[in-house]
Amino acid sequence: MNVIDLSDWNENVDWSRFIDHGIGGVIVKISEGRTLSELFAKNIAGAAARGLPWGVYCFSHAQTTERAKEEAQTVIDALDTLGYGTPDLGIWLDIEAPEVVGQNADDVTAICSAFISACNAAGYSAGIYASLSTLTDCINVNDLADYVPYWCAQYAEKCDFLDYYPDNRLTGWQCTDSYIIDGNTYDLSVWY
Repeated sequence: MNVIDLSDWNENVDWSRFIDHGIGGVIVKISEGRTLSELFAKNIAGAAARGLPWGVYCFSHAQTTERAKEEAQTVIDALDTLGYGTPDLGIWLDIEAPEVVGQNADDVTAICSAFISACNAAGYSAGIYASLSTLTDCINVNDLADYVPYWCAQYAEKCDFLDYYPDNRLTGWQCTDSYIIDGNTYDLSVWY
């Protein structure tokens, strides 16, 4: 299934054109750190109205496990308030901010674990979105539970995540940041 992700940069979404282009689901930016995205509710409602599976992501700024738990609670509270139920495509912790990936791998791994554990405890499935280099260089993937799903960004002909981590769950592969629909550019992922 082809999936695109939407943020506040994507203000005027033509949902029928997504469907015409074979888009089968969307991942919506719900928050940046502890601040909710302006368009998350509108984008989730748009996907739900068209029967598209959807998920959400939090662009993390956490530098401590306590902050990661607060970011998770922001997402949980927003989802609970919306009333659309559990996102079919899950909750994703986006690990790419320089202040996050610039820490040692043990700390980044603990941040990921804290966020995922908080979401799981609230009844939501959560995983990690990151580039392949972040996953191999900045996170101790083998120290996390084997049930943790991964959404790996690697702009190449195939995703090499499972070559590094054959016993882990690759759920999505972001294969390009240059997918064009009617002159607008989107990140495109293959969902497994």
